[in-house]
Amino acid sequence: MALETISVERTGRAPGHPWLGLEQFAQPASVPSVARSVGLLDGEGRFLGCGIFDPLDKVAAWRRYTHAEDVAFDEAYIAGALVESIERRGEESCQRLVNSDADYLPGLIVDLFNDVVRVSCETGAVRKQIDLICEVLKEGLSPVEIVIDEGDGPRTASGQGLKGRWIEVDGLFYRIDLLNTTKPGFYLDQREQHALVGSLCEGRTVLDAHSHSGAFAIQAMRAGAERAVAVDVNESYVKAIGASAQRNECPVETVVDDAVAFLSSQEPGEFDAVVLDPPSDAFTIDDALGELHRLAFSQLGQGGLLATYCRSTELSAEAFERLVAGAAAHAGREARVFARTSQPFDFPMLLNFPESNLLKGLILQVE
Repeated sequence: MALETISVERTGRAPGHPWLGLEQFAQPASVPSVARSVGLLDGEGRFLGCGIFDPLDKVAAWRRYTHAEDVAFDEAYIAGALVESIERRGEESCQRLVNSDADYLPGLIVDLFNDVVRVSCETGAVRKQIDLICEVLKEGLSPVEIVIDEGDGPRTASGQGLKGRWIEVDGLFYRIDLLNTTKPGFYLDQREQHALVGSLCEGRTVLDAHSHSGAFAIQAMRAGAERAVAVDVNESYVKAIGASAQRNECPVETVVDDAVAFLSSQEPGEFDAVVLDPPSDAFTIDDALGELHRLAFSQLGQGGLLATYCRSTELSAEAFERLVAGAAAHAGREARVFARTSQPFDFPMLLNFPESNLLKGLILQVE
């Protein structure tokens, strides 16, 4: 049976972008009333691809998963795309296996944490196929458990409990609890950055602000840092950092505090390396993010190291760099760019989908 095809008068986004908002459809009454896969034609009759249409999603009412014609988002497609996505990955024991639209499975995120798999379902079309997805993952990976999050809190595929566990990443151990959202997880997209920044911290006094799992601080101590302080406003995160530091025999000082408040309370020069890795929802206005960076620049002496990261979907890499540059100027400091960083191989990005470039970073030498 041929896949239904609908038309759109105007795309409203850059050419090739895989999303269309509901406002792009001139006659909403003529489009499907329930989520389903449909082909799409533009106003001149050109085929734009097959995608999932969801009338409840105003921002991404249509999300393309293939440029091919007459391909339904059904069991055969999902199973094949899931296997192909996993086969594109390397051999790491902790990594992202499926990265949503960038792996042609819109709304599906699959992460591997040693012998446990976490599946996040962001769309109704994916939620409908969760049983199939779990079967494919069981057959291909043989995990001890699959943790499923469909938007209403995590659960296990087996229906059994799952205790907090230690995971090993690059020879270091971290405590995570995938069923308890009040406990810290682990930022898999920063795995390479943890090791890189840590390697630059030998002999330094390091501040790991918005520390989350404490991985930057622990890596720094392993690489020979003189001292590392991990600061996070979440007390349960700080307790987990302490346990991980002890397990890895990497002494890290831990502080429960807001990053801006902590930096404001320190004497300039207390740290000669600062890492800023706030979560995506930490700052809702540029002024707050700018203040955090101004304080970091004011803290660092000549030759200091600043590694800073941004996960905002609304802030491009260029805009983030402008914000950091403005903070440096406000603090009266200059900085050399050691590296501009982005997402690792297991977090692929689409060329025509700038929103898939979520993680942006700068490693700077401050003068």
